[in-house]
Amino acid sequence: MDKHTQWIAARVRIGWIILAVGVVIGMIGIFLELRGSNLPFAAAIVTGWGILGVGTGIGVIVRYRAALRGDQAARRLTVEELDERNVSIRARAGNRAYWASTALVFMGLMWASFAANGSMPDLSGDVLWYFLVVCVAAPFGVYVASILVDQRNL
Repeated sequence: MDKHTQWIAARVRIGWIILAVGVVIGMIGIFLELRGSNLPFAAAIVTGWGILGVGTGIGVIVRYRAALRGDQAARRLTVEELDERNVSIRARAGNRAYWASTALVFMGLMWASFAANGSMPDLSGDVLWYFLVVCVAAPFGVYVASILVDQRNL
């Protein structure tokens, strides 16, 4: 087993670990939901974290498992993952996503400041929920779009 195959095998092991942790957290969340305990938060959040872990683990396993079948596939995937150009593109995309996230959080802080003196509506309830969804989804969209644009242009 060469270093490329070992690198891929380590990624598959990490995928299995993430999957197992996701299953355990999901089962804890389901138990908490069925038990109906008086928690200071919705127990569905714990189940959601478990589902996220399961999905992430499966994604990692599927991505790297196919490359374990042959040394050429492992070598090609390793070179693709560690290629300086691809690393640079991901770093640039991450930088753009960070700045998008910073801008959204700044807007939220300004909203909260203006809401405190009555200039804007209070940031709570559904409005807060949708704002937080945008704060999570928009930087991810900026990241993906940046990767696609830079892949084409660089």
